Amino acid sequence: MKKFIKRIKKKPILISTIIFFSLFLFSSIFLIYSILKIANIENLLRYLISIILVLVIIYFLLETIKVIFKAKKPLIIIMDVLFILLFLITSYACTTINNIYGGISNIYKESTTYEVNAIVKTNSNINSVSDIENNTIGILSKESQKEINEVSSELINDNKLETKNKIKEYDSSNEMINALYNDEIDVALIESNYVSIYSSIDAFKNISSETKVIGKKDKKIKKENEENVKDKTEPFTILILGMDSTIKDISTVTSFNADSIMLITFNPKTYNTTILSIPRDTYVPISCSNNLESKITHSGWGGESCVISTLENWMDIKIDYYVKVNFTAVVNLVDAIGGIEVDVPYSFCEQNSNREWGENTVYVKKGLQTLNGEQALALSRNRHPNPNHCSEEWTNYYSDDIIRGQNQQLVLSALINKITKNLNMENVNSILNIIGTNVDTNMKINEITNYYSVVKDIAINTLNENGNAINFERLQLSTYGKSLYDPLLNLSGMSMQIYYKESFKQIVNEMKINLGLLEPTIIKSFSFSVNNPYKEKIVGTGVFNQYDIQTVPNFVGSNKSVVENWAYENNIQLIIEYEESNQISNDQVISQSIRPTYRIDKISEPLKIVVSIYTQEDNYENQNEDDENTIENDENSIIEDFLP
Repeated sequence: MKKFIKRIKKKPILISTIIFFSLFLFSSIFLIYSILKIANIENLLRYLISIILVLVIIYFLLETIKVIFKAKKPLIIIMDVLFILLFLITSYACTTINNIYGGISNIYKESTTYEVNAIVKTNSNINSVSDIENNTIGILSKESQKEINEVSSELINDNKLETKNKIKEYDSSNEMINALYNDEIDVALIESNYVSIYSSIDAFKNISSETKVIGKKDKKIKKENEENVKDKTEPFTILILGMDSTIKDISTVTSFNADSIMLITFNPKTYNTTILSIPRDTYVPISCSNNLESKITHSGWGGESCVISTLENWMDIKIDYYVKVNFTAVVNLVDAIGGIEVDVPYSFCEQNSNREWGENTVYVKKGLQTLNGEQALALSRNRHPNPNHCSEEWTNYYSDDIIRGQNQQLVLSALINKITKNLNMENVNSILNIIGTNVDTNMKINEITNYYSVVKDIAINTLNENGNAINFERLQLSTYGKSLYDPLLNLSGMSMQIYYKESFKQIVNEMKINLGLLEPTIIKSFSFSVNNPYKEKIVGTGVFNQYDIQTVPNFVGSNKSVVENWAYENNIQLIIEYEESNQISNDQVISQSIRPTYRIDKISEPLKIVVSIYTQEDNYENQNEDDENTIENDENSIIEDFLP
């Protein structure tokens, strides 16, 4: 040690050598740790690099000792420069690895922020939580939404509201909103994004101006997701949920309209992928609402867990992973990779990402082209022409939810293929940053990296074949429109999409075949003609026939006999009550107990109608009074004429 100190005193420049070596040593050890913590990615290469780094550290440690005791000043300076370069290289490598690892890790959110708003009607005298006294407060039950109930209960306890008010539980947010509108409760404790959820429904389209927020409470709650690591050779399913939300942090979106529902199956052995876009108005049983049938988009009101359980119960297919995506992320993601190539099916115009028209209108022409972010989002959103905003050139087409789903499939497949072909260190960080903010999933880091080798093989095969290694098989659920009573909203005449059972069966079978759950049916014969080029059939399409859903008509204004005949034909018990009226003709229906468009097969109680009894006598007396008043007025007029 004395010799070492003496050497340092003799050549103080050695202090810098020790410092630079220490920096190199620290960055190298941290780099080894960073390399080893990434599981499932190039395991042999990672271990080899780590061993090489250890050997390099040992070598330079020995060389540093030699330099300290024997080297002259020029060699010391060279070693210092070398250590600086090594420190910079290892630091850069370490930073890059940790940025990528951190970016991938951020896709999985450890916790979710649940925010509850205390709302009242705009004309209410209650302006703050402290004003709530001798009122009825509505909250969601623990059975319906446990986390929202927990936050609501804390808001009540924090402000000691339970002792001064009546607390009433509801099974769903919409039931509670209806209760608020009908003055059954004075205050509703509801999800913070209730306006974006309900403003799309006609009955609540002005909810933002008809209600006001008087208090808030939020809480971070750790996810209860169980690890679902599958072997990388096993087929799996991914549910992609698209939300058209302006909320930047997707981890705070706990209740939403499922604007886009896309179910994907992938088979790593064949690289075959099936993609099914489910129309948002598809009429299905909602699992978290006692299996009441409604639009599948409403399953998002119970969060992603409700959407998943609804789909699993309906389709009898287990969903392994989900990815919740904010639509506006498409803009930044597409721009980050330099656009995507899509064969656009028709020319159209659409709002931009901020829902703006005018000079901000997005125009996209028909045909194969490279779309930027705004154009890709516009194609994903578009579901009808916009003649009020654009000329005929951009509105001469037909579109709906099914076509919008097909467009979203085009965008998604183009995105995946572009990323696999052009993934490099330049854009990987920007892609991960965009995804980290706008995407949430139940896939943890080790589950994501588990599929690294699959992604690598796809990318290599894609480049070698100069095409797309993944075979995208598009499925389409055939539906027809029907106006039905919605039990979730307690509203009649809601527009639903009724799916054809045969189309549904074909789609489910195709997905199960890709997942290895069913054996494929071998096609034994095939015919074609040179005059009719072969077109691949989209599974789920075709001509289907099935019995239509029968519903209760609107009997108001009809004759009593019409209802009697209908009730007899449909084996419905009928109760008739009578009400006198001098304005409605005899035997005309005034009201009915079961709402129009209610499903006949769901009726569990008698149909009660109120029928008019025309009271002519009252009308006659009223006429006599009118005549007497007329005579009296005429007499007064005559007297006035004779007065001076």
